[in-house]
Amino acid sequence: MIHIYAMQIQNNDQHGTAELLLNRSLEQCTDVQTPVKYHRNEHGKPYLTDTPEIYVNWSHSGDYVICAVADREVGIDLQKMDREPKENLIRKVLTKEEQEFYRSVPKPERKKLFYRYWSVKESFLKALGTGFYTSLERFRIEFADGIPQVHQQISHQRYECRLLHFRKPDYVVAFCMENTTLEEEDIKITYF
Repeated sequence: MIHIYAMQIQNNDQHGTAELLLNRSLEQCTDVQTPVKYHRNEHGKPYLTDTPEIYVNWSHSGDYVICAVADREVGIDLQKMDREPKENLIRKVLTKEEQEFYRSVPKPERKKLFYRYWSVKESFLKALGTGFYTSLERFRIEFADGIPQVHQQISHQRYECRLLHFRKPDYVVAFCMENTTLEEEDIKITYF
């Protein structure tokens, strides 16, 4: 099970909007009593305190917050493509193989590709539960027919990642789930 919800940030309050979205999301797809309590692991990943069998994750960027609710470990990332990536950031985020692929695509497509890499990587690290405590050099991403494939030896779990269409074209959304096979038609974003 995976449910994804998005909402525009209200009153310039990212944190408050994220909590509002989390509760609305849970009301839509579970019978969990809201408002929920959550705690964070040692790396900052949120977990529901009273319902450990439901996994959540959220992200915010630009004017939006996005939330994923799942029945297994999940990570989600939203990125507004508002800046051209600088060379030092490209070298820091992308492995040598990823940099080669990045440089092989036409220049007008590179910015979006960089943000796709970034979003998939961050969603994977969130699904792992470690965030950037895990080095970006320990795994790599390949895009097979537009579907991101994570190549890693960090965890014995298998992770399935997807890029999603967001209503605003200058945003990229990726999510990653552990030990699942995702059917494309079952994955959509519901907007509040």
